[in-house]
Amino acid sequence: MKKTAFFLIPFLSSIFVVAANGQGTEKKDLEVKKAEAAANATAAPCPRFELRGVGNRIVREGEQIGISVAVNGGDTSVTPTFVWSTSAGIIASGQGTRNISIDSNGAAIDRQITASLWVSGYPAECASQFSETVKVAGPARKVDEFTELTPEKESWHVKDLTDSLYGVNDNIFVIVYAGRNSPRGYATVALKRIKAQIVANGVTSDRIGIIDGGFREEPAYELWVVPVGADMPKATPTIKAKDIIYPKTTPAKKP
Repeated sequence: MKKTAFFLIPFLSSIFVVAANGQGTEKKDLEVKKAEAAANATAAPCPRFELRGVGNRIVREGEQIGISVAVNGGDTSVTPTFVWSTSAGIIASGQGTRNISIDSNGAAIDRQITASLWVSGYPAECASQFSETVKVAGPARKVDEFTELTPEKESWHVKDLTDSLYGVNDNIFVIVYAGRNSPRGYATVALKRIKAQIVANGVTSDRIGIIDGGFREEPAYELWVVPVGADMPKATPTIKAKDIIYPKTTPAKKP
């Protein structure tokens, strides 16, 4: 049997293993091993946390909102504890986990929901509190309704509306219904008139929506406040357009 001899040759902090059978050498640097061991021993014990919600999207009141936390790095032997709370709405599911679902009903009063998270289990020097805020839009609100008025009284209603929006960026929608016996184009003329009054009161035209509501028995006016991100109001006519009969005009006789 052929025997293979090995010789250990010390050289600084490295060890060379030499195979007498001519198959080559393998170098293992002790300093590298020591450096790797030191790096592992001093690995950061604190993970990085990232809360993920809906971004910049405005949600409508009543929607379910999903929020989660991503945990990256840290001591892998730790089993963290998660405790969530919300400033509005309720946590529908997921309490104690990395993902929660929030029922946003009732949150339109505050116009936002802030979800707060407390994490425990990691060393005291690690960050443990985080939050994510989601903007919430409530539904459109009808704030005034009236019939055909004198110009002066109509302007009072419009001014009350615009004054109530001071410092708020909500939009305004106006719906006008023509009466059964109103002249042709009644709603169009009324909408232009009221929009001009709103603009004169300091509301920019890009925040004003106008809707020809169709027909009712008598002329009717509705003023709506619509938060940014909310659905616009819908008209509710009571008479179909096909049932409206305009009086025939007598053509002028030629001289």
